[in-house]
Amino acid sequence: MEAESTPFDETVPPAPVAVEPVAPPSVLRERIRLGALVVLVCLWVIPTWVTAQSGDDFVDEVGAVRSGAAAALALLALWGLAATSLSAQTVRGLRIGAALTDAVLALTVAGLLVAEHPWIPGGEIREAWVPIFGPLALLAVLDAVVIAMRDEPGYEISVIRSCAALFASGALAIDLRFLPAAIALWLGIAPLIFLKIRTPQRARRSLEAFILIAAAVAGFAPWIQKHLVGANPPVGTELTLPVYLWCVTAALVVTTALDGMTRPLDEPAPRQ
Repeated sequence: MEAESTPFDETVPPAPVAVEPVAPPSVLRERIRLGALVVLVCLWVIPTWVTAQSGDDFVDEVGAVRSGAAAALALLALWGLAATSLSAQTVRGLRIGAALTDAVLALTVAGLLVAEHPWIPGGEIREAWVPIFGPLALLAVLDAVVIAMRDEPGYEISVIRSCAALFASGALAIDLRFLPAAIALWLGIAPLIFLKIRTPQRARRSLEAFILIAAAVAGFAPWIQKHLVGANPPVGTELTLPVYLWCVTAALVVTTALDGMTRPLDEPAPRQ
């Protein structure tokens, strides 16, 4: 006599990695982070950081002038990754959000180069860098679209755009163009962070690690701007109250990222 089969006898195949749920974000942590990002934006555009000497004149300079492209791109990355952290429920969602964030960063850099903005120095040679960051933006958008549309999204485009960005970063570094080289390095490393993700905890930790890096860049942006681009000499001290608050707030975002890396999982995410 055959034994009756039960539903527990069947082996349920594991869900594809792309649709595996990520560790849900901590509500308190995300609220603190979003509040800190709002404060960073306000500190960046509203108060005078220093009074500086420009030629024979004295001008009041806000944070956008004193921290330049490093702070602008770090803020864009932080907002994009924070939005991804809040909205993404699967590894697929994390990859889409990260790719779109990379697309915005690369497109912003390409725009700054086309406009010959002083945030990225280089003279006439800057025109040769537009064909680097423009295609990287398009590749990132294509990567996001392919990940969203395929049932089993692969990693081919992610690897291609990563290799292209890393090659460009190396070429720029050899030419001693350290600021665009660092931007290309970020765009090269970012697509690789999800290649070996196999658990919800690792997915969350990978995202938080990049938030930590972006927040650290934001905190050091005034000094990155000073040493890689240049800044007008301040009248008096450089460490004014707005600069101090900027660094403290960036450190708070770093702290939230560290918390996310050490405590990535609050409750198991429900399967859809």
